[in-house]
Amino acid sequence: MVLVLLVCLGSVAFSNGAKEERANSQTDDNRLITITWMRSENPAQPLNEENKCIEMIEKALNVRIDLQLVPASDWATKKSVILASNDMPDVMQGLTVDDLRKYGATGMFVNLLDYPDDIRDYLNIVQASDREEATRNFLVDGGMYAFQGLEYNRIDIASIPAIRMDLLKESNLSVPQSWDELYKDLLIIKQKHPDMYGFSTRNGTTYMIGQYAFELGSGGYPTFSKSGMYFEPTSKTWVYGPTSAGFMHVIQFLANSYKDKLLYPDYATMNKSDEFEKLSNGTLMMVTDNNSFVGRVYNPNIKGKNPDAYFDILKPMKNPNSTQRALRYEHDWTDDFVAISADTKYPERVVKAINWFYTETGRMVTNFGEEGVDYTMDNGTPTVNQALIEKHANDSDVFSGIQGDLGVGLLGLGLYVDESLYAQVSDPIMISEGKLIRQWTKDGLIEYNKSLPNFTTEEQQRITQLQNNIENTFMNEIDLFITGKTPLSKWPDFVKELQGQGTEELEKLYNDAYQRLLK
Repeated sequence: MVLVLLVCLGSVAFSNGAKEERANSQTDDNRLITITWMRSENPAQPLNEENKCIEMIEKALNVRIDLQLVPASDWATKKSVILASNDMPDVMQGLTVDDLRKYGATGMFVNLLDYPDDIRDYLNIVQASDREEATRNFLVDGGMYAFQGLEYNRIDIASIPAIRMDLLKESNLSVPQSWDELYKDLLIIKQKHPDMYGFSTRNGTTYMIGQYAFELGSGGYPTFSKSGMYFEPTSKTWVYGPTSAGFMHVIQFLANSYKDKLLYPDYATMNKSDEFEKLSNGTLMMVTDNNSFVGRVYNPNIKGKNPDAYFDILKPMKNPNSTQRALRYEHDWTDDFVAISADTKYPERVVKAINWFYTETGRMVTNFGEEGVDYTMDNGTPTVNQALIEKHANDSDVFSGIQGDLGVGLLGLGLYVDESLYAQVSDPIMISEGKLIRQWTKDGLIEYNKSLPNFTTEEQQRITQLQNNIENTFMNEIDLFITGKTPLSKWPDFVKELQGQGTEELEKLYNDAYQRLLK
């Protein structure tokens, strides 16, 4: 498969005369240039448009970045307007796979494969065996229209249940090994603490379903997906989860939890702030979500109110099928692509500059700042300056405070992300959980979420039509089943209704596209 990409690279030519003219007119000097670079600003990590990382990039490359920050709440709208109007800055960071597939072949973005020698460091990473299939999946009509946000050293994370271990201990309960045991334990804790609830969610019903469906033996709505489609590793096919036979276990678990007052009654409208409050004040016994929140957010906050209280993750438990499995986020990021405008004055300089981010030097600068000032190397491991830690000691998240200060990392300008700093500033439980998740992944208990296959324009149009109808039907009814307003005896009829909206055709479209990728 790597050979296919290499052949593609060797045969690429400039797609039109305008590109060739711009490339030929660009001089080879290293004069200082300024490029506009737009990205969203996450409220968890505020950035300055002038920061240490930008200063160091300018010093290393003679490229000044004019950083244009857009509040995360406005990013989707702003991005859509810019792409629709083809009025891009030189660089946009934070594009999704869907953005690339929609706009990649329109001539809006620089095709990186027009500059194979200038992106050699990047290609060496993404053409390696662990990323080669995904890289082919992100090509659009044979073109590579963006750099991807990649992980170099990441604290392993997964969407996995974490329970209040102090509550288990209080009731002399063992750590549950199955979902049946977990449910019984939550009921026992509820008897002791009638005002507590077992769990809730932070992004609505489908997000909650995505946290439980795969572990319970079915699937759908994985990670942040709005679709019931998921990749089933046992059959190596794409499946619409709610119509699969095993989904009844999912809906039964949620309906029972609501009836027994384990599921928080306002789960469907609870947002991230509400869930954080309920986890911090002791209202919820358990959370199923990104485990990094446990070590750096939930535990520090609840310990401030109850020193004995703490959450810890649960090893994938036996489900009703007597199997153990969990799902973790995609390898690398599929919503953090970096595209270069085809109208930039400096295509070659910009391409070379972003490739530098994936070199050893670029990785260290964009993740840790300046060696000897912001960090030192100890036995091959970066150690952040203690003064920086003390400066951000009172931040709600020390890690994000330091990274925002320097302008580095995933929520800054880091594209080849190294999260070694976590080990210095986080609750040790987060590091130990990361090691467990890595081991459980090696043991085959945890699967990486698979990116959607690449569809043709005609396929995508049909998929959009089908999914709109299917998901509208699903969302109109699903909460009625969970809250008991519609009896579970009617679930088989609902499955037939969903199938009548085209779920089998949807599955075929996905699987046809996936088979093309494997060829």
